[in-house]
Amino acid sequence: MYLIGMPVDFAAENIVSEESIAALVDRFYGRVRQDEILGPVFAEKIGNEWEPHLATMRAFWSSLMLASGRYKGNPMMKHLLLMPRIGSEHFERWLSIWKQTTAEMFPPATAEVFVRKAESMAERLLETIDQYQISLDQVSLGHAFAKSKLS
Repeated sequence: MYLIGMPVDFAAENIVSEESIAALVDRFYGRVRQDEILGPVFAEKIGNEWEPHLATMRAFWSSLMLASGRYKGNPMMKHLLLMPRIGSEHFERWLSIWKQTTAEMFPPATAEVFVRKAESMAERLLETIDQYQISLDQVSLGHAFAKSKLS
């Protein structure tokens, strides 16, 4: 992020603002796009339509950190519908990049708030995805069993 031709470093200030959230989201997803684990997942789902995704993520983090109410989506459904299914290795990598990026851009206490929120969100998403997959597997097994009884 640049202001008047100078790079902006939020680590020197203990601020969370729309501007600092936008800079964080942009830097983070720039890294995600290049990541060997996460990049292909995002490329498959988002393709070249990054700006709408970034705008959504800026609104999401603004709502979480500033209580702005800007985010109006359903992150749980977005992640449940991803195919192929994402798992713990994806969330671990996502959190690793998130921790690195927040640590570079904010003082430790502020970065920790971002990280705690991300960890909590990742945990809930992964638990729900796992439960959803178990439900699908049980339905599939039930159908296979019923089919075998008919044969």
